[in-house]
Amino acid sequence: MKRTDIAWLHDDALVASLAAPLCERGPLAGLASDVVAAVVRSSAMVELAAGEMLIREGEPATPEVFLLVEGTLVVQSKTGFIARLDQLGAVVGEAAVVLSSKRSADVVAETAVRALVVPSEVLSRPEFEDVAAG
Repeated sequence: MKRTDIAWLHDDALVASLAAPLCERGPLAGLASDVVAAVVRSSAMVELAAGEMLIREGEPATPEVFLLVEGTLVVQSKTGFIARLDQLGAVVGEAAVVLSSKRSADVVAETAVRALVVPSEVLSRPEFEDVAAG
């Protein structure tokens, strides 16, 4: 898994290319473009090859959630298949962060995947209250 902090890149074109579709679809849809761009700038990008693990069941949660940018993730637990995620902006890892618990499932890249790693403190800002409320 390759991880790159977006802020270090100083690449406004990359930020814009990631923020624009997230403004239209997924949990950040409807937020102002500058707010979504701030989320992107505060994030890291992870890239996984097919078969690589993003989250491992039973591990302690890190204070971050993942937003799918491209590719397909499979969520599975010891009891079997839970979900296949392939929609832009799909959120992964939020349950363990919200509940301050261990990860409840494995999340594996079914195809090559790019996802934003968003620090949970970014999403606790007042402008995201509607997103958190669902």
